[in-house]
Amino acid sequence: MSEDVRHCGVLIVDIAGSTKLRSEIGELAAGRQIHHLLDSIIAAARDRGATFIKAYGDDVLAVFEQDQVAATAEIAIKAQRLASEVGLRLYAGFHFGPVQFRLTDGHQDAVGQTINFVARLHKMAEDAPGQIFLLEESLGQLPLALRTQAMPFGSRSLKGLGKFNVWTLGWQSQGAPTATVFAAERDTAASSTTLHLRHGDTTLTFPSHDRKKLIGRGNTCDLVVPDPELKVSSTHATIECIDDCWFLQDISRNGTWLREGVDGKEILLPYCQKMTLPTGGSLSIGRSFADDPAGLFTLNFEISNR
Repeated sequence: MSEDVRHCGVLIVDIAGSTKLRSEIGELAAGRQIHHLLDSIIAAARDRGATFIKAYGDDVLAVFEQDQVAATAEIAIKAQRLASEVGLRLYAGFHFGPVQFRLTDGHQDAVGQTINFVARLHKMAEDAPGQIFLLEESLGQLPLALRTQAMPFGSRSLKGLGKFNVWTLGWQSQGAPTATVFAAERDTAASSTTLHLRHGDTTLTFPSHDRKKLIGRGNTCDLVVPDPELKVSSTHATIECIDDCWFLQDISRNGTWLREGVDGKEILLPYCQKMTLPTGGSLSIGRSFADDPAGLFTLNFEISNR
């Protein structure tokens, strides 16, 4: 078999905490959320010119030949930002060097020492996902704007490869928000908040220190919303409090609509993104407010300082 060896940039990303996510929101809902993120990362890599992409489990391997240095680093950053937008974190690492392309069981595959390096790098800190790792030797190849975002991580041993100076590449936008805010900022001096959630005759009260809450028609949800039409997903959405801000994340098939309590503005919440809730309003799950005139699938909420 003839070898086809090319100099490339190689990136591996891997979703962290997927087992915990599945236990929190269920296999199907977690699977949709994970696949949505992986599909977004793959699409971004393709748009940036990746010549080879392989997805396996919760991992994506992408190989870049054209503009390989900038493309590889930019997609590493893009992937972390995409994960952050949906409340997930990634392991990520990249390296540059020769990659061998060959057929394995009739399918194109990419192998070689460069990929071995990335496989070791991307999980350099398994207890601290959300970082992008690279070797010091790769720094000089990065554009200046990206080099200024790099910080030393230290000398580390890569199993079977030796000891190397490892760096991390910053990816968070300066001052960029992590979620869309629909109302004026709340008083950050408040020590804690409470969410009051009402559906029909049921009212639930969640303190800010509680675990993530689940909404859906499944029996394991904290707020169960029966739906004979099955437009409400088994696990439709999650609600959690982070630093006294309440976030809702739609993970459903048919969507969640928000109506603000102040001006009555209605919007369809984006799929799989954590969105900040205003201090009061309504949610329509599985259909729009216009399609739920009786309010059978409408939830009212209010956030109060405690």
